[in-house]
Amino acid sequence: MWASFAHSRSATEATWPVLNASAGFLWSSRAFPNDRLAYSLSVLGPSTTSDMRQDESTMMRWAFEHSSNGKIITDLSGIIRTVNDAFVNMFGYSREEVIGQRTNFLKSRYSTPEFYQEMWRALSERGEWKGEIINRTKGGTEKTCFLTITSIISPAGERLGYLGVEIDLTERKRLEEQIIQGEKLASVGESIATLMHEIRNPLNGIAMNAYMLNESAVRDPHWSDEERESIALVHREVKRLGSLVTNVMSYARRIELHHERVIIADLFDELQELLIYHAEELGVSLTFEEVPRTLLGYFDPDLMKQVLLNLVQNAIDAAANSEPKVVNVSARFDEGPDWQSISVSGRVLLFIVENSGTAIGDDVLENLFKPFFTTKEQGLGLGLATSAKIVRQHHGVIRHAHSTREPYTTVFTVALPS
Repeated sequence: MWASFAHSRSATEATWPVLNASAGFLWSSRAFPNDRLAYSLSVLGPSTTSDMRQDESTMMRWAFEHSSNGKIITDLSGIIRTVNDAFVNMFGYSREEVIGQRTNFLKSRYSTPEFYQEMWRALSERGEWKGEIINRTKGGTEKTCFLTITSIISPAGERLGYLGVEIDLTERKRLEEQIIQGEKLASVGESIATLMHEIRNPLNGIAMNAYMLNESAVRDPHWSDEERESIALVHREVKRLGSLVTNVMSYARRIELHHERVIIADLFDELQELLIYHAEELGVSLTFEEVPRTLLGYFDPDLMKQVLLNLVQNAIDAAANSEPKVVNVSARFDEGPDWQSISVSGRVLLFIVENSGTAIGDDVLENLFKPFFTTKEQGLGLGLATSAKIVRQHHGVIRHAHSTREPYTTVFTVALPS
C-alpha cells in the first residue's frame, strides 16, 4: 500500500498533520523557508505491481537519504531505526553507531530532564513536538537545531514510531547574535567617538609638550637621572594613551567599505613582510602557505589586511609560549550548504590562521569577540571585536575552533562571500 500526505501551513497555526503509514519505512523531504513550515510527507509500504508507484517509492527514499536536513526515524521508545546522510554529517556519528541506540547520546548540557519530560508529554498527548533544541555532536560541539517530531500512524490507527527532522540553526544564531551586538554598539558608537575626540584634543597638547620635555632631558645636562626617567615615563604613557584613543575611535566610527579585486598571493606577501620580524623576535616559525595567483577575493584590501594582521599577530603571541612555536596561514575556496547563510551559492573564500599556543579556555570563548575584553596585560581588547565588525560589514563570519591538525591547537577562520 502507498499512503501520502502533503501539508503546508504557517508556523503560527496550532494543529499539525498526523501521518498514516503501513508497516514499512517512512520517507520524507522538505524545506524550512523563512517564516513558514512546509512539509511533503509520504509513507512507503509493501511493494506493488505498479511501475509508477515503484518509481515514486524510489524517489521518496532518495529524497529522505539526500535531504539537506537531518532526518531520523525511531520506534515508540526512541530507539533509532534509520537516519539519513545529513544526520550523519550534522552530528558526526556513523549509521552503525546510532542505529539501535536511544537518542539521548545527543543530549547537551542545556537539555534538562524537565525539557525531555515536556517533549515526551507532548508526543504522548498530541503526537507531535516542535521547537529549538541544542544537541551535541560526536566531537563535543553544540548545535542549535529546530526539531520537529511527528508520529507515524498505521492505517489501523496504531502509533508505530516517530519521524524527527532537524534543521541546523547554529550559523543563523551566530549571525543573529553578531547583528544584535553590532546594533547595540552602533547606538553608543557616535557618543564614544565624540568623547574620544574631546579627549584627543587636549591629549595632543600634552603629547607635544611631553615630547619637547623629553628632547630637552636627553639633550640638556642640567636634568638629573631621576628627572630624565620620570620625563621618559610621562612621554611613553602619553603615547600609549594616544594609541588607545585612536583604537577606540577606529572601533566606534562607521566603517566605509571600498571593495576591490584582490590577488591573495600578493596580500600574503605584504602580510609576511609586515609580520616576519615580530615572529622572529619571539622565535616563532611563521608560514604563509603558497596560493595560486588565480585565487582572488573581492573585499576592502586595507580593512581585511587589518583583520588578518590582528589574527596573525595574536597567533604569534600565543605560539611564543608553547613548544613547538608555529603559526600557519592559508587561504582557499570552500563550498557547501553550511555557508549559504552568507553566500547564496554556498561558495566562500576562507582565510585560515592556525597556531600551536595554549588552547583558549571555555571561559574566554564566550567573550572572545566582545569589545573591551582582553587576557593581555596591555590593550583595551578591541582587536578581535574590530576584526569581527569588519568581517560582518563584508557579510562574512569569523570563527574560532580547536584545531584537529597537529601540532596546532587553535584555528581562526574568516569566511567571505565569493
